[in-house]
Amino acid sequence: MIIATPLVDSLKPLQQFVFNGLTWKQYETLLDSLGERRLRHTYVEGSLEVVTPSYGHESSKSFVGGLVEMMCRLRRLPRQSAGSTTMKRKDFDRGLEPDECFFLGKDSAAAMRGKTQYYADVDPPPDLVVEVDVTASSKHRIEMYRLLGVREVWRCRNYDVTFLGLTKDGRYRQIKRSRHFPFLSSDDLNRFIDLRQELDDTELELQFEAWVREQL
Repeated sequence: MIIATPLVDSLKPLQQFVFNGLTWKQYETLLDSLGERRLRHTYVEGSLEVVTPSYGHESSKSFVGGLVEMMCRLRRLPRQSAGSTTMKRKDFDRGLEPDECFFLGKDSAAAMRGKTQYYADVDPPPDLVVEVDVTASSKHRIEMYRLLGVREVWRCRNYDVTFLGLTKDGRYRQIKRSRHFPFLSSDDLNRFIDLRQELDDTELELQFEAWVREQL
């Protein structure tokens, strides 16, 4: 039996639905029915959480994702941006759509260039994922990135970003500086994010770009 439970958080302008008791086939059927609708989903072992994006969530992920793209341009770092590409693995019995993800570096970018579909069991994992925490399922999402082998995750919680790096033994640990952008610490990034209370995104991006050029 499939049970859909609406979960409404009065403190956030978003709505959540949880479907329990789904088979993998039913999960894939639901994904097909959702099509291109802007809904954030997390599937873990028969339980599917679907969340309508809030303004705060979308604003944060777009802003941080834009800074990643800017740094790649300034460093001439090859990049394939994949946004919220669906990533699912039947052998893990898990699936989700990251908030933002990137294939970084010559080899990764070349591996994904020209593709129109992503297959998590065949294609390489993203090198960097931006994850904006809004629900209790965040720990399951981080676990999926670990299983996939995502090297670095930027986790945004309450407008504060922490960097997680994948260790040799396959675990995440908090790191002070980004592995892909060694000049950038989480403190540096949070300093600019805090300025969003005072500046519009265009002005803030210009200031961030000037700061990055100084570091390079």
